[in-house]
Amino acid sequence: MKVIIFTDGAARGNPDGPGGYGAIVRLQNAQGQTLEKELSGGYPHTTNNRMELMGVIAALEEIGRLGEPCEGVIYSDSRYVVDAFAKNWISNWQKNGWVTSSKAPVKNQDLWTRLLKALAPHRMTFRWVKGHADHPENERCDQLATAAADKVGWSFDDTAAPLTQASEWLDTRSEEAGQAAPAAAEPDRTSSRLSGTSVTSQTPRTEPVQTIRVRYLSDQIDKLQPPTNSANWVDLRSAEDVELKKGDFRLISLGVAMKLPEGYEAHIVPRSSTYKNFGIIQANHHGVVDNSYCGDGDLWRMPVIAMRDTHIHINDRICQFRIERRQPDLIFEEVDHLDSEDRGGFGSTGLQ
Repeated sequence: MKVIIFTDGAARGNPDGPGGYGAIVRLQNAQGQTLEKELSGGYPHTTNNRMELMGVIAALEEIGRLGEPCEGVIYSDSRYVVDAFAKNWISNWQKNGWVTSSKAPVKNQDLWTRLLKALAPHRMTFRWVKGHADHPENERCDQLATAAADKVGWSFDDTAAPLTQASEWLDTRSEEAGQAAPAAAEPDRTSSRLSGTSVTSQTPRTEPVQTIRVRYLSDQIDKLQPPTNSANWVDLRSAEDVELKKGDFRLISLGVAMKLPEGYEAHIVPRSSTYKNFGIIQANHHGVVDNSYCGDGDLWRMPVIAMRDTHIHINDRICQFRIERRQPDLIFEEVDHLDSEDRGGFGSTGLQ
């Protein structure tokens, strides 16, 4: 199953004060449903780093209960968590018997080993997001974490029990998913099976997660990552080192071929900083790739014209894409009258 996880941790009076974690687990099952669950927990005596780890652990252990291996991305605003995997600290710690490069014992070894055990059946990538930067899921995880920390509170009792909470699985196609139904109406709830888990479905909200098969034709560019920006665009990178003189035209390799979902096409446009950084404009205004362009050798390229002498390096982010539903089939019907009032003609806006 495909899964996206968002996590956060918080501590009041770090270290050894009350703390909490929050997590959102969003997955797509074999039936095409996109399901979402919120998790949170609080401890009366803990640290911020332990809560960051617990957010990831709680989410991984939750998908582990489904009994199926998952593939996806874990988003966290904790460099402590993300860099342990991105910079390979975790492998070095294991090789060195859980001792750091400075010969000190690795802190929170109990949670790191618990995380690794929960992670083992799955193929997950860790991605860092900036905290408190209006990232909706990160903000929600922060709310869950701080609420749990406040709820469990500080205690003189070192053996005080932790708090754990979890929502039901909700079908995220509902615009009202996660909100209480109006008192006058009972929500439409259908129970389905998800590897033994009861799932609550409500009214449809968003499109299900789409899977795009990618073949990399360059080993020198970063792998594509699910978008985290509010506009939902995915960055594309130059797969070659390009030297251009003013006025030169070039089809720049983007190093990827893709098989898009049926009924979708990709729209490729420059990034907002492309002209400022590289002095190039896209020759065709924007590119369209339909899902018939899906063979192993169907390399994506960006046609550009240089407006000044410039140098583009391998792995520079020069454009971006998003997928859109293909226009439906059209029938043109010839008529004598359109039966509507004239607006004033093309180019008349602002003149009336």
